[in-house]
Amino acid sequence: MSAEETLRLISKQWCSISDLMKLLGCGRNKALEVKKDIKDKLIKNGYYIPGNNLPMQAVVDILKIDIDKLERIINLSK
Repeated sequence: MSAEETLRLISKQWCSISDLMKLLGCGRNKALEVKKDIKDKLIKNGYYIPGNNLPMQAVVDILKIDIDKLERIINLSK
């Protein structure tokens, strides 16, 4: 997945399993494991997670996705 595609994906408010699969570059089972880990961390920290999706900001923070670097890569390619 390119830097531009990644930025477009993480600009969403909520992260679905298919989004998580794309970000991690893995299959459904691994994405479900990671989702459970992230959801457990958030709940432990006092957050309420409605539905099946995760807040994208939490996913970006936990996966340590460097948004500035992605933007620099896009700017270099233009």
